[in-house]
Amino acid sequence: MKKRSRRKKRNVVVPIVVLIFCCIFTAMVAYGWNARKKNVKVAASKGAAETVEVNNSETSSEGETTAAPESETAQTVAETTATPESNPGPDEKVVYFTFDDGPWTGTPRLLDILDQYNIKACFFVTAQYMETEPLKNMLKQIKDRGHNVAVHSLTHNYKKIYASVDAFMSDYDAMDDLIFQATGEHSKMLRFPGGSNASYNKAIRPQLLQAVRDRGIVYFDWNSFDGDVEGKKGQELIDQTIKQVNENTHSILLMHDMPSTAFVHDALPTIIERLKADGYKFELLNENTPPRQFAK
Repeated sequence: MKKRSRRKKRNVVVPIVVLIFCCIFTAMVAYGWNARKKNVKVAASKGAAETVEVNNSETSSEGETTAAPESETAQTVAETTATPESNPGPDEKVVYFTFDDGPWTGTPRLLDILDQYNIKACFFVTAQYMETEPLKNMLKQIKDRGHNVAVHSLTHNYKKIYASVDAFMSDYDAMDDLIFQATGEHSKMLRFPGGSNASYNKAIRPQLLQAVRDRGIVYFDWNSFDGDVEGKKGQELIDQTIKQVNENTHSILLMHDMPSTAFVHDALPTIIERLKADGYKFELLNENTPPRQFAK
């Protein structure tokens, strides 16, 4: 009789346990599905267009990388521990002008436009377009006119510079040495060609980023892009620039200063006037500015 009673209890308890387990499992699945739907809605609501820096001096497939806007998750943004020389408040609208790939013989016109509006920019420079002595003279002029001169790369050759950590640092040192000869100061700032998460540096990225940090170099990506190397010109370029800058309170704007993007000079006064009307201040990017970094 006792055995039969135990069997009855077991026959009752087992289905109850199974039922409870099924309920818990169903609730967990439902919760995960709702969370997934919520994440999709959040991602869709951000709606910020990805930007791409393309190295026009190489094939169009080389040097591409996606840029995360400020509205993306915090993983794409690294804040420096140093106190910035200019530390804008969280609601203060600030834009930092940055120009990649130059200088070239047309750079003085860009400097004149910036002087006209009393705006200082950071030039991430290369040695692609000028011989050594004219290049050093141009770098000195950029610095003497109150702008910052930082390393982009000597050659901007993705396959060569990203072949190894040593290859990259050798290219960095060669460009930095030219900057030192021209300005009397070494650069402590870098923008990786293609961005810090360029597909070409994937194989060496952790070691490369650590080598740069070990040298005390601050690397900067961007969260706004004018679209110049994507073929945007005139009003289309102006509209994209204003749209992307306005997606960020503190905007690091990527533009290019090279022969194939000379049209940026024509658009710049309108861009400046519209950003001023939108309430933006223009600050000089320096090594103490909180950086935007795609890869860490």
